[in-house]
Parts: sequence; C-alpha cells; structure tokens
Amino acid sequence: MSSIKVVFLLLVMTWSWTSMAKNNFSVLFVNPSLEGEPFWGKVQKITEEAAAQLDINIDVIYGEGNRHIQLAELKKYLDYRASPDYVILMLYPGGAEQTLTMLNNYGIKFITLEQTITGLEKEEIGLPKKRFEHWLGEVYFDNYQAGYDLARALHLSVVAGGHKGQVNGLAINGHYGSESDKRNQGAAAYFREHKINLQQTVHASWSKEQAYSKTKRLFKRYPETHLIWSASDLMAMGAQTAVRQLVKDRSKKVAIGGFDWLSDSLSLIDEDILSASVGGHFMMGGWALVSLFDFHHGVPYWLTNSAITFKLSSITKENVNEYLWISTTPDWSKVNYKSLSILDTKIKEYDFSPNQLRQRAETIK
Repeated sequence: MSSIKVVFLLLVMTWSWTSMAKNNFSVLFVNPSLEGEPFWGKVQKITEEAAAQLDINIDVIYGEGNRHIQLAELKKYLDYRASPDYVILMLYPGGAEQTLTMLNNYGIKFITLEQTITGLEKEEIGLPKKRFEHWLGEVYFDNYQAGYDLARALHLSVVAGGHKGQVNGLAINGHYGSESDKRNQGAAAYFREHKINLQQTVHASWSKEQAYSKTKRLFKRYPETHLIWSASDLMAMGAQTAVRQLVKDRSKKVAIGGFDWLSDSLSLIDEDILSASVGGHFMMGGWALVSLFDFHHGVPYWLTNSAITFKLSSITKENVNEYLWISTTPDWSKVNYKSLSILDTKIKEYDFSPNQLRQRAETIK
C-alpha cells in the first residue's frame, strides 16, 4: 500500500472516530417530580425521544417534588455514576445555590428549565455564566404573559356565551412561589384592564382535590361567578367538578381554564366543558436537548446568550381540533427534533414555539 493511501486511511479512521465520539455524548435529565406524574412525565418522554433522534445517551433521575430529595439524588448520581457531559434540570427554590455549586465543582455544563428562583436567592446565584461558569443558560417561558393570555381566553369565552354587563371572576393559584405568582399577576393585570371583578384569589397547592373543596366554598359565597382562572389544568378540573355539582341550571356556563395541556383537559375543551388551557411548555426539555446537540457540535449560541425564551399557546374550543392528537397517546417520535436544530444553517436564534405542534397536527396521527 502506498504511503499516500496509508495516510488517507489514517485520516479517515481518525475523522470517523472523532465524529462518532463527538456525536455520542451523554445527558442527565433531572425530572423534578415523581415518576409517572402527568406533566413532567410528558416532559421526560419528549426529552427521551429527542435524545433518541439526536443519538444522545440520556439518563433520568427523579426529584420527587422535594428540593432536598432532588439534591440528594443528584449528588448520589454524580458521586457513584459516570459523569454526564451535560445536565438538564429545574432548580427548586431554597436549593439553587447548593445545586449550582455542586454541578459547577464537577465541571459539568448544564441548562436549567423555567425561571423558578426569585428575590434574594436570585441575586445570590446571579445570571448564567457569571458566578457559575458551567451554567450555560436557561430555557423558560413568560409566566406573566401566559397568565394574561388565559384570563383573556376565559373572558372571550364568557362574552361569546352571550353574557353582557359586569363579569365576575375567581382565581385559584398554585402555591406561594414565583411560577404561580407570575401567572396570577398576569391574570390580575388583564382583569384590571378589562374591569373584571376579581372577587377572590385562593391557593390550592396545585391540588385537584383542594381546588374542588375551595371552589365549593367560594361558589356558595359568590354564586354569580362567570369565570374561574386556575394556575393548572388539574386545579381547573377540580373547580369544574365543584361547579357542576353546585349549578343545576345547565344553561348557566362558567368559563374555567388552566395550564399544561393535559389530555383530559383537551378532551373537556372539545366537549365544551372546560373553556381553555394554556401550555406547550412540556416541549422545553426536548428544546433544551436540541440546543445542547448544537452546542456540542460547535454552534456558539450558548457562548453569547444566557437564555432561550418562548411563548405558550392557548387552546380553546375554536382551535382544539388542531391539537387533539396530543391527547390520545401521541407518537412523539414523529416530531422531527432535528429540524429544530440551527446546526449548519445561517440561523442564529432558536424559534421554539408550541405552535409548531399545531402546524404538524395534520401529519402526526
């Protein structure tokens, strides 16, 4: 064999090995909730499917809805397992600094989902890449705008139902935290702008059962309620059950809606029982993974940016048919995650949006 052929063969072998090594990297996805929980289960499933398409090795651990458990599980994984190339996780209030410090000390690059940290704790951890150099950035949506949009969808439903005059509303918030508070602030802003009488706001800790029991008491106190804004679909369904039991006149419609695009809530919207659901954020883990795929292959986005933001979308009776495919065991493998990559393109910004699912509604079945 000539020396030229030998050199060429060595170059090909070196290129192939390097390419394979670079393609096949590992990510740890930290599911902050319990295994099988509807919303985060969907986030996990989509993230795993994106990993399969992009040839990424992915592991999953669970935070079980508790910051102490999540920190302990993450520490155990990092101490006793092979270190992943990247980590995707949501930070719990009260545990952010410890988590970020541990990941940074291990030298593992990571992305956080949602903006869950506020106030003094936010000031202490700072922005990505500042105090914690391996914190690439955040993937999050505007909870304030989402709360505003749900309030608008419910108001329009009341008006479309023929109601005239003063509109009276109730609000069921999640817990006392940044995520639910931002959503509620957006709703309150819409109600003020449109002179909707917000009779009372309660917290139901994201619980369907609590929302049910509190709505029963509230509706007895405020029987002339026209809409119920809820910070989650589960709580909206709890409120809807209470209203159905209390309101015997089936011609009297109360507009009720929440967040998360849960399968049951979309079916209830289709049946004209619930009025609206705002969501699409269950795609955020897959979107974060696409950005890591690009970063790993040389796209400089995370070198010059600290966030990817996106807007949620409203599903109502008017457009629910375009989204019903996601309510009955959807095949997430038919979503082309590679098409969302900006690798080998001239595009410099990501265009992640739940509306992408709507555009594919006719082809994904």
